[in-house]
Amino acid sequence: MQWHSRLSATLLTALLGCAAAVASAAPPGPPMPPALPGKAALAVIEGQVQRLLVTPYGEPNGLRFVDGTVVLLPPHLAVRLTGVVAVGDRVRAIGLSASGGALRAQALVNLATGGAVDEQGEGPPRPPAPPPRPPLQQYAVQGTIDVVLYGPRGEANGVILADGAIIYFRPDLVGFALAPGLPFAAAGIGTRSAAGVAIEAISAAAGKTDNPANSNHVE
Repeated sequence: MQWHSRLSATLLTALLGCAAAVASAAPPGPPMPPALPGKAALAVIEGQVQRLLVTPYGEPNGLRFVDGTVVLLPPHLAVRLTGVVAVGDRVRAIGLSASGGALRAQALVNLATGGAVDEQGEGPPRPPAPPPRPPLQQYAVQGTIDVVLYGPRGEANGVILADGAIIYFRPDLVGFALAPGLPFAAAGIGTRSAAGVAIEAISAAAGKTDNPANSNHVE
């Protein structure tokens, strides 16, 4: 469609700005891409990668900058993330602003290497098929909320705790307030990887408890 071609051209223009960033010690930021008719304006942000975010299966689905900004990617782009970006790299992300100050990225550029993940398919080749998913394990986690994660409609669907654990949940599972600094506990299934623990919650509680399954349990 015509708007998709114009969007691809907009992303390509923004990405080309990274070439100057790689060649220059102090690259100027690219101009904000123009808004397309009937479409939200694209945002361009930069930051240093603090950590990669993963799903309950241990697969990458985004990253977090040192300043706390969360950058989320769709699965077909996230699968290429680890081949382009590592913790400590400085990255330019282009996409749509989302709830909670997050960015739903449509393209990423590593400003040190020039490697890119985008809809054009440029950058390093797609990595080989991943090994079989590790078996899911049962976990119970609790701690203080560091950041609340949101779905595409603005619904809260996860939290990252201060210790780095990531808990995803159905929006109807949690019927209590969520905000940074509040205690949170959950039990569910997931994996532990180099990126930390990530689970899909089966039960959750608004506070620390020895047994999160006693609250909001879902059969």
